Amino acid sequence: MSTIKENVRKKESSHIKSLTKIGIAISAEKDINKFFNLVLDEAIKYTNADAGTIYTVSDDQKYLDFKLVCTRSKNMKLGIADTAKWPSIPLFDENGNYRNKNFVTFVANTGQPTDIDDVYDQNVFDNSGTKTYDSNNNYRSKSMAAIPLKNHENQVLGVIQLINALTENGEIVSFSEDHITMLTSLASQAAIALSNKKLIFGLENLLNQFIKSIASAIDRKSKYTGGHIIRVATLSEMISEKINADKVCFSNVHFTQDELQEISVSAWMHDVGKITTPVHVRDKATKLETIFDRIELIKTRFELVKTIIERDIAQTGNKELEKELTEIDAFENFIEKTNIGGEFMTDEALAYLDKICEFSYSSHNKTYKLITENEKTNLAIKRGTLLPEEIETIREHAEITHEMLKELTYPKKLKNVPRFASAHHEKLNGQGYPLGLDASQLPIQARLIAIADLYEALTASDRPYKEGKTLSASLKIMAFMAKDEEIDKDLLDLLLDSGLYMEYAKQYLKEKQIDNPNIEEIKSIYR
Repeated sequence: MSTIKENVRKKESSHIKSLTKIGIAISAEKDINKFFNLVLDEAIKYTNADAGTIYTVSDDQKYLDFKLVCTRSKNMKLGIADTAKWPSIPLFDENGNYRNKNFVTFVANTGQPTDIDDVYDQNVFDNSGTKTYDSNNNYRSKSMAAIPLKNHENQVLGVIQLINALTENGEIVSFSEDHITMLTSLASQAAIALSNKKLIFGLENLLNQFIKSIASAIDRKSKYTGGHIIRVATLSEMISEKINADKVCFSNVHFTQDELQEISVSAWMHDVGKITTPVHVRDKATKLETIFDRIELIKTRFELVKTIIERDIAQTGNKELEKELTEIDAFENFIEKTNIGGEFMTDEALAYLDKICEFSYSSHNKTYKLITENEKTNLAIKRGTLLPEEIETIREHAEITHEMLKELTYPKKLKNVPRFASAHHEKLNGQGYPLGLDASQLPIQARLIAIADLYEALTASDRPYKEGKTLSASLKIMAFMAKDEEIDKDLLDLLLDSGLYMEYAKQYLKEKQIDNPNIEEIKSIYR
């Protein structure tokens, strides 16, 4: 008797150890296909079954979907991709009633583990489907067991079905009570792990949707730069994939799926700090623009002064005043051209602007000016449309991006998002912003997002202050930046050698921008 009890204890101990091992393994497995393989393999191993199938309940709760099918005697094992072509099994009939004459749908609908000694020798369940399968595959299904996968809320997530339990001699026997007990424990652990995976997937999906929603909202703040973030994110993802495929410069670099996701999220979030950037600064299309373009006020002022001079000419007959009118017309033409901000302001142009600001006309004890000191300050911007303080406001977005993102709690695989996202304006020579990081402090992930952001900015045709540059012009600018050690030369090589620059261009650039860059000539600038 003591020997029997000892054997029982050893068997129970073995079961507990096995379940513990399985539980740890299935909880740790991230790949859902491997997860299902692990669960079914353990179920078959413990019961010595010849065949098994895992089904999961569809998202709409109306079907059982095949996930994994295995028949050892036929050397058949079909995974998720293969079983996608197998028809799902309805849980309800056409009237909305439970389909409980089918073995696996009965288990799914009732949540009760069930076994059959001989599927052919019973009248509880419809066995026509089994017979058809057996006939088509020269097989004989006999003993069956089905265990529901139920989570902590007692919700059925799927079913494990096993066919033909075998003795060591290969004889088909019934599934034992121990088998059902063990399988129920296994199914419970598997269901909890599956539920957790679904929850994690759902949260990650929600996070990604939220990130893209925020990015879209930031882009939509501007009537000019809509689509910038999605283009930078798309190009960053494309560069990451090219790095994984490269066997020359990046042969020692390979991003895992988690690292690819981290890069993607960082790229989507790289401009989140612009949520605080005033729109009138971000979208300043002309030098005089604030909430509106003040050129219209100036033109009205010019017309007023000209009208007063014309009145004085009519009243006094002083033709000398007509010179004033000619000069004012020249002033107006200059200011309209200068307001665009497309050309560099020379010293001569600045001196002429001083002359316009100093101009005044007096009539009937009133003095009239053409432009104010503030308007002159804006018109005197040497390049572009932004004042130094406005440029600083724009630059603040990178630092704010870092401050905003570092306050969030991330899963381990996304821990570097604040670092990668906020470094897209850093330069390898340490002359970038917001932190002035150098090459030793900028990982490849940050460098590639910087390349993507730069290439998008140079080629973008939706900016208020410039037209989109041609491929040749854009790539030459990038080549000189690589020469000055501002951007990564190897990444620029990758962009050029892989043809990615053209792949992106065909998708996002206007036809007139796509010329035929001399790649060797461009590379000679920095190599």
